Amino acid sequence: MKLDRRTLLRSVGGTVAAAGVLGSSGTATATGRYTNHYYDGFDYWRYVPDSAGSNPPLMVMLHGCSQDADQFRQETRMNSIADEEGFVVIYPDQYNARNPAQCWNWFYDANTMRGYGEAAVIAGMTRTTIDAENCDPERVYVAGLSAGAAMVPNLLAEYADIYAAGGVHSGLEYDAADTSAGGTTAMLYGGPDPELKGTDAYDAMDIYDTVSELPTIVFHGTADTTVSPINGEQATKQAIQTNDLASDGSDDDNVDTTADRTYGGQGPSLDYTVSEYHDENGNSLVEHWQVEGMDHAWSGGVAGGEFTAPGGPDASRIIWEFVSGFTRDL
Repeated sequence: MKLDRRTLLRSVGGTVAAAGVLGSSGTATATGRYTNHYYDGFDYWRYVPDSAGSNPPLMVMLHGCSQDADQFRQETRMNSIADEEGFVVIYPDQYNARNPAQCWNWFYDANTMRGYGEAAVIAGMTRTTIDAENCDPERVYVAGLSAGAAMVPNLLAEYADIYAAGGVHSGLEYDAADTSAGGTTAMLYGGPDPELKGTDAYDAMDIYDTVSELPTIVFHGTADTTVSPINGEQATKQAIQTNDLASDGSDDDNVDTTADRTYGGQGPSLDYTVSEYHDENGNSLVEHWQVEGMDHAWSGGVAGGEFTAPGGPDASRIIWEFVSGFTRDL
């Protein structure tokens, strides 16, 4: 294993977020409980639908910049999917004291590595909810938009013992940057070599003895002017490389960058193209959904939303249908 900055940081050790829910508030809705909770200085919203069974799955949803958790709930309509499918959802909330634009700080090691900063907080919220709502620990998933999406590959690799699969919507690859300026550059022009980053993500799992396949679905608009579409391509390639290594411990193209299936379709007004990358059993392990003409917005989100593209395919439903096909492979 190569010696790099993250390896050195791991050797020093991170500061794990303080545990515990410090408080909660909320009300019942017509179809479930939607409550506000606090964890280590951050708050988050938790939705438990009336349809949740005794061991429901859990979906973690990470908002983008200039959003808050409740806005993300409204614009993605993920609670409606939860009502239909019976899973719990949490919406962690960034606040402007940590980032003026309310972005998750995905471009700093101190927030994206296991045991550090915001990654540790999100993982702590996840574990707390699993315990509080008796969620199935083998069916826990994470998805996000923009800065939230940029956190997802880091959470999948650094906490492979928690998350079974993830969705990256208008985001970036694992460890795409380590400074704010580097983050801006990556958003505009792409990050480092995705094959290298895919190997780094595998190495992170190897360090903690949590090696597992990381099923990943990527959404990106072809006209995204905030996070260049090259990042969707890189997030896909990084996930392919990580899964190739995780599948058998060897860089042997057991999962490779040649799509096993490609097809097109049309949302209410926007066309899309899907590329699937299969495992050795023919199951779709990584998917790349490219929405034609879509800018930086959640595909298929609510009409009139600030960061939604209602003309695209329904990303909330599609992401759920993809991730829910997997259980944690440990």
